[in-house]
Amino acid sequence: MAVFLKWWKSLLYAGHVNEESAEIRKQIIISSLFSLLSFIVLLIFGLQNLGEGNEQLALVVMAAASVSGVNYLFLCRTGKYRISSIIIVVMTTALCLYLLCTGGNNGTGPLWMFILPGLIFYILGLYPGLLCISILLAITVYILFFPGNVLLQADYGPSFISRFIAAIFSVSVIAFVYEYSREDGRRELLNLSRKLDYLSRRDELTGLSNRRDMFEKLRSEMSRVERSGKTFSILLADVDRFKQVNDTLGHECGDYCLRQIASVLTGNTQKRDKVARWGGEEFLVLLPETMRDQAATVAERLRQALENQLIQYQHEQLSVTISIGVAAYDGDQSLNSLIHGADRKLYAAKRNGRNRVE
Repeated sequence: MAVFLKWWKSLLYAGHVNEESAEIRKQIIISSLFSLLSFIVLLIFGLQNLGEGNEQLALVVMAAASVSGVNYLFLCRTGKYRISSIIIVVMTTALCLYLLCTGGNNGTGPLWMFILPGLIFYILGLYPGLLCISILLAITVYILFFPGNVLLQADYGPSFISRFIAAIFSVSVIAFVYEYSREDGRRELLNLSRKLDYLSRRDELTGLSNRRDMFEKLRSEMSRVERSGKTFSILLADVDRFKQVNDTLGHECGDYCLRQIASVLTGNTQKRDKVARWGGEEFLVLLPETMRDQAATVAERLRQALENQLIQYQHEQLSVTISIGVAAYDGDQSLNSLIHGADRKLYAAKRNGRNRVE
């Protein structure tokens, strides 16, 4: 049973079962399933028409079946689902227009036109689908409303033509509305996903990057340095005697101070630099392409900027200072080792009197 399920799954996914993207897997299964079903159904109808003596119709239908079969094999071999999808749309549209012009088997040919709006919108998307459907409807109107053209071989009555045009137009509108709603829902989910991802990387209090986001930025910077051969530095800063602020003026005052400190740090660094709230009253600053001596200069500028900044909270004026540890990436150390080095320098600054850079 397990072997059968594995074979069946491989058949549906045209051999591309392990594709990581869910969207790509969906497109592959649509293309493969439609190609397989088209091959089987068209082959059956082709043989049926051949048995009834409709050689020309049988030849066209079996040719379409062959295209579907080859398209499936092409998808299996290459995995190029976009090309496969376009082949499906072109083949199906051509076949349906042929059936419309000739009447198909016993005048049932026009019925197959109703599969096109949903298929075209689903495969091509909203606006390319709208363009193709508009062209298709224009061709259909030309074929049916201008009986003198060489394309129309079947004999349809005026009542049938008007009702058929109204019906195919209605189905096209419904397909458009459905695809628009689907695209709108997908965009809303995508925007929500991006918003949640953004919020998951932000510190709620200060709006800075949080620890998780900074870890990713540090790993990315380490990878970039390995390619470029340049270095980078980090600053690990801790607010001095912050517990006293919370104990004497309350946590709301402490939160306000952290927001002001975050503003001072971001206002005194370059755009390429990244500032994160590392945890509690600690902040980490990433300085790309910056040597240790240059980083120490930046750290001293930040320390002085905060020392000279009076924080006004209600009727209180607070002067807050920070201690900063500086560490530079040497190209060989691990990320934890780099952060640990900055942490050691920070505690050295604390031991040596606070409000200083080590």
